[in-house]
Amino acid sequence: MVITVDSREQVPWVFPPEFASVRRGTLRAGDYALHGDDNFAIERKSLDDFCGTVSSGWDRFQRELDRMANFPALVVIVEAGMDDVIWHRYNHERVLPTFVMKRVAQLTMMNVSVLFAGNADIAAGLCWKLLRERAKQLEDLPGA
Repeated sequence: MVITVDSREQVPWVFPPEFASVRRGTLRAGDYALHGDDNFAIERKSLDDFCGTVSSGWDRFQRELDRMANFPALVVIVEAGMDDVIWHRYNHERVLPTFVMKRVAQLTMMNVSVLFAGNADIAAGLCWKLLRERAKQLEDLPGA
């Protein structure tokens, strides 16, 4: 399996070489995708980035989601737990945990899966599993 990591990712997740090889590239949406798959990508967020995105970056994030509108699934993986939101362990003083949870609910109703992974290592593993499932999905397509 070859994973394309968007060139704008500053410190990419690491995948064991026996599970996947990694190449850098420009993705039209998201941060991680299977090489050559323009129809599915995963958006990676640190907790601070996620909280900023769902507050002051909401309009820009909506445009990002619009670019993913035809994907079979819209997935955001947050490198933190929901408890980190509840206990306000992020650097956006005016963004209350109730507001962040409201945005998670809104995203869910927009068919966006927001997955709170707990930390970056678990997030990378979850990303790999999702991309593995996507690879199986593509293998099962007629004409594949």
